[in-house]
Amino acid sequence: MTENRSIANSPAQAVVFLETLAAIVEKSPVAYSTDGAADLAAHLRGMAEAVNTEAHVNPAELENVRQYSALDWHNEAIAVLFAAEHRPTFH
Repeated sequence: MTENRSIANSPAQAVVFLETLAAIVEKSPVAYSTDGAADLAAHLRGMAEAVNTEAHVNPAELENVRQYSALDWHNEAIAVLFAAEHRPTFH
């Protein structure tokens, strides 16, 4: 028997993920120039806005997801940026 272990994602979760990814890119432009990091972050935020607009995400649900996921994503960012080359650029 095959089990489906995937976690259902809501559009609000997708928006928050893209917003968080944009913040990580901006704070750690190791692989990009500062301008390149800003451009990529702006593109990611545009994607988040497109998901939000297309899915008609309830603003209260989106804020709720942002609040609950803030600590989780912060912990993920710290884990990703734990590598020595990221430390000087993460403030």
